[in-house]
Amino acid sequence: MTEFEKMQRGLPYCPADEELTLFRYAARRLCQQFNRLDPEDTASLAVVTTKLFARIGDNVEIDAPFFCHYGMNIHLGSNVSVGPNCTILDGAHVSIGDNVSIGPNVGIYTTRHRVLPLDIARGECESSQDVIIGNNVIIEGNTVIKAGAAIGEGVVIEAGSVVDADIEPFSIVAGNPAAVVRRLQ
Repeated sequence: MTEFEKMQRGLPYCPADEELTLFRYAARRLCQQFNRLDPEDTASLAVVTTKLFARIGDNVEIDAPFFCHYGMNIHLGSNVSVGPNCTILDGAHVSIGDNVSIGPNVGIYTTRHRVLPLDIARGECESSQDVIIGNNVIIEGNTVIKAGAAIGEGVVIEAGSVVDADIEPFSIVAGNPAAVVRRLQ
């Protein structure tokens, strides 16, 4: 099994693998290109984002600078707004639904570093788990969403929260770790 296949299956893998490194370099070049483009040059922005992401819906606006590890694991729905300084470490799939607003300085991290000495000695320094963000979600600035989290429909995540577990639909959450502060239904 290749390191890419291990990564996609959520198994421990070596991020220094040549193929994974080449994938990251390709995504980095596309992010650099995207970040240098004039925000009014919608045709060029569309070309770059189509190359970068696995899927991109209609009416998606991403403010520069934007950073990701691979891009190929990111699925964006329609009517998505992403604030500046968003970083997505997409060793696993990141699915962002329709009508989602992501504030500035948000980090979405599918990658976890291994801590067992034997894993590290074998070079298997990371593992990844999917992050799923439902429809009609608001993620305020400076929020971190950690590996394996699933965010239900209609959730509001208040600024500065750290999400490390699933969030029930139609909830407002805040804090570190994020906890429900109010239900919307």
